[in-house]
Amino acid sequence: MNAQDLRKLLEQTDDKLSIFASPETLNKYDFNAREFFDLISDFLSDEEKLKLFDYSHFRQFEGWIKSGIIGLVSDEHIILQMMNNDNIMNGFESYQIVDIMKKMSDIGKQQLLHNQEFIEKHQIDGYELEEIISSLTEEARTEILMDIDLIRNQLHLEDFQVTKLVERLSSEEVKDKAIGIYQFASYQKRSILKTYSNSHKLDTLMQEKDFNKLDIIDILKTLDIETLSEFLIEHKEFYSENKIHPYEVVKSLDGNQQMDFVAKLEDMNLTLNEKREILAVLTTEVKQNLDTTNFPEEYKSALSIQTTEYGARVILDLERNLEDYRGLDNLMRINPEGFTEEQKTKFIKLCDICPNMTVLSNLNDTVTFDSNATEYKEAEEWITSIIDSLNPEYSKAQKMAVIDNAIGKKVSYSPDFDTEVFDISNCRALWKIISSGYGVCNGIAKVEQYMLNRVGIESEIISSGTHSFLKIKDIELPLANEEIAKGNTILDPTWNLTRHRFGGKPDNFCISYEQARKNDIDIEGKDHNCHKNDEQLQDATLNLDEQSLRGLFTSVGLADRDGQFPIKDLLEKSKLLDEFYANQPEQNISKQFLLLRQICPEFATCQNSSMSILSDVLLSNENLRFNKCVVNRVYNRTDKEKRPILYVYINSNELGEKFYIDNKDDGQFVELPQEEFIKLFECYEKDKKKHKRT
Repeated sequence: MNAQDLRKLLEQTDDKLSIFASPETLNKYDFNAREFFDLISDFLSDEEKLKLFDYSHFRQFEGWIKSGIIGLVSDEHIILQMMNNDNIMNGFESYQIVDIMKKMSDIGKQQLLHNQEFIEKHQIDGYELEEIISSLTEEARTEILMDIDLIRNQLHLEDFQVTKLVERLSSEEVKDKAIGIYQFASYQKRSILKTYSNSHKLDTLMQEKDFNKLDIIDILKTLDIETLSEFLIEHKEFYSENKIHPYEVVKSLDGNQQMDFVAKLEDMNLTLNEKREILAVLTTEVKQNLDTTNFPEEYKSALSIQTTEYGARVILDLERNLEDYRGLDNLMRINPEGFTEEQKTKFIKLCDICPNMTVLSNLNDTVTFDSNATEYKEAEEWITSIIDSLNPEYSKAQKMAVIDNAIGKKVSYSPDFDTEVFDISNCRALWKIISSGYGVCNGIAKVEQYMLNRVGIESEIISSGTHSFLKIKDIELPLANEEIAKGNTILDPTWNLTRHRFGGKPDNFCISYEQARKNDIDIEGKDHNCHKNDEQLQDATLNLDEQSLRGLFTSVGLADRDGQFPIKDLLEKSKLLDEFYANQPEQNISKQFLLLRQICPEFATCQNSSMSILSDVLLSNENLRFNKCVVNRVYNRTDKEKRPILYVYINSNELGEKFYIDNKDDGQFVELPQEEFIKLFECYEKDKKKHKRT
């Protein structure tokens, strides 16, 4: 017997529920689920459909069958009774419950949404809740969204889900209210703002202070071209304040929008350079489809400039007329590290044509830092002067000694490292380091690697995790016994800076990994692991002994014929002063400062090295034994940039407390009364924390 036979039985029976209540009767008939649902729908009232679940065989049905039965009920009160009955809802998947709820009225949906126990019991997740709320009418959806306690603390919706729900609202007033209630992040506010009308979008954009440059551009590109061009003309100061160039908006438009924008270009109050930038960043397809018959040559040359995908930057062609790039500085982000000498010559000319372009350098395969054209020219001029000064007959080891020494004389360890004003980029950008004279270990290692590569010496930047230096590869080193040693060795330009600045013997020049690890251990026996990298340095076995090192530096004029380094003169003069003013500590200190100035006139700008030489040499003489001596940096309280200033604090029984500040104007130390020092200067927060730890 089939479904039609069962239908006839039901038509002839007054108590139709009894037929469904009997599993023995139902088992006599062959029917599918669709036919079963049709019979229930045609013969049972909503109340009887509810009573079906009083029978165990109905309660044991799979969730999808029970869900189908509930879907046949039109009385929402009965549906709610069913959904709140654990015996009925057992075996339901959350998506089946969501499908039922989506068909309910706003009132029914809201009742269940407010039933936290129901939501949690059936594990209805955020995406499903978002679906349910989206199915509400605008009025009901607004009411739900305005209940922040329900949304966040009971339904536990994520902000991105709430954002999508707010975006779908039609009332901009309600959207504004939601933004205020939920305190969305800027990118979420941006996403909502993009759904506004143009006028409301622009009004909000002008007032909103949380948006960054990329947020603003992303919103502007959603405007129609007429509104966008008008806004550009009428609010140039807005663009300027947010450091947005018109081309940055245009390059983000689609092809049709770009065509429409170019059609209005001549009517816009833009400079020639701004127009050329816009034309340069157009997509290849748009450039090909433009009618350039009446375009001036300045426009045509800009259109011929090739850029990377989405107009991010110019693809440089040094073979073309470099004047074509004039005015396109903002699009010029060029890495010239691999240029030939001929290309460098042309690129330096380009630096004069595009003085505001960005010159890139790679610290490694993934990290890039910026210098400007002026810094590049200054750095290359200095590099060339060092390389040109090398005797063509010099060996690679001799060239390396001259270059390492030159870097030590030119570059200082960043004076503001490990302070709240430290700039992570400036001290790692190759040409900026040379131009400014400041860098940190991986940036300084990059400078030396670049220069060594120019003279044919292969090296690799190695990091221990806290410090960076070079592994010199396959180098030949002359030994004192006239033999030649060949292999890999370690050169740490950062740890050599102070020695080179003051003419000392570089203790970290061509040392083995074994020796480098010994140098990591301080006088108290603590291993700082500065050079620890067993995997990459196990083959760095070449170690230049002291006699051979002195001989090498003598051969290039950086040590005397006896292998003595110039610092010997400083040490002897400092000791003589200490002996002469043994009973006059104040004069002794003053003369030591004067000696520092004579030996190193730029001492105030190479602070890290000066701090080291003061602490370890000049103020550590036999007759300058203080209770306490601190050499550190402070900043002037009136200086918004918090630039570091070198100071010396001395506490002794004879002199009491003394404060000295380096005066960069006249290049000498000035003594200040304690009250004035405290009034004028402030310590960096990180120095304060460091002092507390020690």
